[in-house]
Amino acid sequence: MSVLIEHRFEVNAPISTLWQVISDFDSYAQWNPFIVGCECDLAVGNSITMQVVLGEGKAPRAQTEYISELEQGSHFAYTSPKNPTVLLRSYRCHTLTELEGGRSEYYSRFELHGWLVPILGLIMNKPLQWGFDAMSRGIVQRAEALSENQEA
Repeated sequence: MSVLIEHRFEVNAPISTLWQVISDFDSYAQWNPFIVGCECDLAVGNSITMQVVLGEGKAPRAQTEYISELEQGSHFAYTSPKNPTVLLRSYRCHTLTELEGGRSEYYSRFELHGWLVPILGLIMNKPLQWGFDAMSRGIVQRAEALSENQEA
């Protein structure tokens, strides 16, 4: 069993603005209700330390994952734990694609695998779905707002 949460949005902003939003970790608290704090030096092997809110009104909790893939300007992914196990492992990616007319596409994927998923899926599926929904919408809104301000 696994958990899979995906989002795909066409964004009225150039890919460079979208990349700016997802890679500006210091600004996450300004627009992201799911990850309200984030620190990372974006390079493969480095940690990404987040303060994650698992459900509306819940207190943030610390989460550390590790950058596993990076294509500067268009894609990065992170996993937990650093050395995946059969008990539990996660994969999260942000992928950006340039579209015509100064627009872009944002694709988000979260996967949870391992023997503990049936139990954790029952407990965590709704909070994770809420969080990734809110974060993905926030990314799109933030990128489009920044793009509008740059055009003005």
